[in-house]
Amino acid sequence: MQPAKPQLEKQNHHKFPGVYISGNGPAVVMLHSSLSSARQWRVLEQALAVNYTCINFDLLGYGAAPEVDNKAAYSLATETSRILDVVEQLIGDQPFHLVGHSFGGAIALKIALENHSRILSLSLYEPVAFHLLKPGTEARAMVDEFAQQVSQLDHYKGAEHFTDVWNSPGFFKSLPQKMQALMAANIDKVNLDFIGLIGERYQAADYGAINAQTLLICGRHSPIKAHRIVEILDASLTNVNKVVIDAGHMGPVTKPELVAELMLSNINQ
Repeated sequence: MQPAKPQLEKQNHHKFPGVYISGNGPAVVMLHSSLSSARQWRVLEQALAVNYTCINFDLLGYGAAPEVDNKAAYSLATETSRILDVVEQLIGDQPFHLVGHSFGGAIALKIALENHSRILSLSLYEPVAFHLLKPGTEARAMVDEFAQQVSQLDHYKGAEHFTDVWNSPGFFKSLPQKMQALMAANIDKVNLDFIGLIGERYQAADYGAINAQTLLICGRHSPIKAHRIVEILDASLTNVNKVVIDAGHMGPVTKPELVAELMLSNINQ
């Protein structure tokens, strides 16, 4: 049985900087990757808006969202508290669907675990829940080294390294200068993202409490660290369908139609 359709005014998003509302129907909360913005979901948002209300977030420090107020106290809870506050003001205690990619996928997992009775479905593309990688493992060592490298480089080189790892060598330099500059300006937030992702305390078994229908998409050409997290979640989630596609970690951007089709199917179930 579908929940009642939220009655949202399109202008509501002006109350919440970096929150974009479209469509009408059951709510779908959409969370993007690091060094990105809500715009990465535009293909999926267009497909969903026919039958759903899309609540598409710029995460803190990206797009039009506010900056992080207290950087010293930052954690994933800093993100989830803002998201849930906005969702409550828009739809009250009604249930909702969750969509997330990479950093946004890890945030979606936390929201789903802490609010599992409200989650209608969970659609994830390679959530980078780095805290699930145990210290001493190859994948965790790769993540720790990656985070350290990005934090120690200057803003431009840090953005270049971060972007090339998740895409391909030379990708950053192929971007327009304006986009390179924007990414470099946002690299301090990427460093906070790493802190939140690595510092989260939930264990793999904890995510077994999520009972929503979960789609877990993995790109065949993604880095090992992303694949390992997908494997851990696939073994931990109780109601999960893993799909591997011919893409890399940035599949929602490079293959938006395919990812939208898969996620829409999961949401429609």
